[in-house]
Amino acid sequence: MSVTDQHKEKFDVGHEPKDRAALPVSDPRRRGYAEPIDAIVLAGTHTNPRRLVGGINKAFLTMADRPLVRHVVDALVEAGTIAEIFVVGPVDSLGPALQGTPSEVRMVQQEGKMLANGWAAIYASESRHFNEEQAAVHDRPLLIISCDLPLISSRAIDDFVCQCAAEDRAASEPFAMQVGVVDEPGVAPFHPSAGQQGIERPFVETDFGRLRLANIYVARPRRLAHQEFLQTGFSYRKAKDWRNVLHLVFSLFRQHGGWAAAWMTVRLQLTLWSRKFSPRLYRRLRKGNSRARIERCTGTVLGGSIRIVTSPFGGLSLDVDDEEDYRILQERYEDWMAIHEATGVQEQHTGSGS
Repeated sequence: MSVTDQHKEKFDVGHEPKDRAALPVSDPRRRGYAEPIDAIVLAGTHTNPRRLVGGINKAFLTMADRPLVRHVVDALVEAGTIAEIFVVGPVDSLGPALQGTPSEVRMVQQEGKMLANGWAAIYASESRHFNEEQAAVHDRPLLIISCDLPLISSRAIDDFVCQCAAEDRAASEPFAMQVGVVDEPGVAPFHPSAGQQGIERPFVETDFGRLRLANIYVARPRRLAHQEFLQTGFSYRKAKDWRNVLHLVFSLFRQHGGWAAAWMTVRLQLTLWSRKFSPRLYRRLRKGNSRARIERCTGTVLGGSIRIVTSPFGGLSLDVDDEEDYRILQERYEDWMAIHEATGVQEQHTGSGS
């Protein structure tokens, strides 16, 4: 029995994807992949206290009268680049949160940690293509996104997917994973200013921008030979804690190509530190933190080709890390959502008239 067959009975399959015929030819969502792609929403767990906020799974924290997971799912439903949506988490709680969503939204029971949950949803997505050639099914791109992004919109999703599709078309072969980041101009409106509260987190200092990891990816997971390291990277991804950085560095030593990646990790932290204490060292270190170098080190560790994709939608980096984030996001939600929704509008109007 294949992996897909083992999981097929868990899922409701057979719905047709959303109709895109009504989209005008000029709509940017038509510049994505040849057909809409499936999305996976990682909706957390109740069992890991370190992943809870106020004792609650972040997916079910309420903002603007909706659970956070519903913000993400509603945006995916509206996005023209997305077909089926697989939400993996505690199904008993997801049911009420997703009540009233259309048939392309499917719930998948969580199986454990992030990687196991991700694969449960991947199997669910693959199961709806069981009549197609296995190689083609395994090579389909998937959007992977976290559940705790209140400043999400269909425009942000479509923009990212279209950028990833363009990167794949330009490459000699499609990437195994495209990693969403946002740059300093994108997140600056959400920093504290003029007596207003905000959220400010450390940047990754590179020669192509001061960046923050977003919470959105387009991936072909079966092209990643060392995908098990994704769980390690996820566990220690919060670079503001030096203990996490050290744990990640020591973990990298055990990986194929890990020495170069470990040095890259340390180098990025030194670059961040030197910005404040040694401008000359900062300029030298940052110059060497190139896109190609970072992508190569990451790809070697994960066993597949990696591409960094910058989104102009800074809200994609504002997940709910803790109770303080939750409080600030609640207080600033309407103001910040207006900023997020206005992102790129001027550029779109300019482009449509050219």
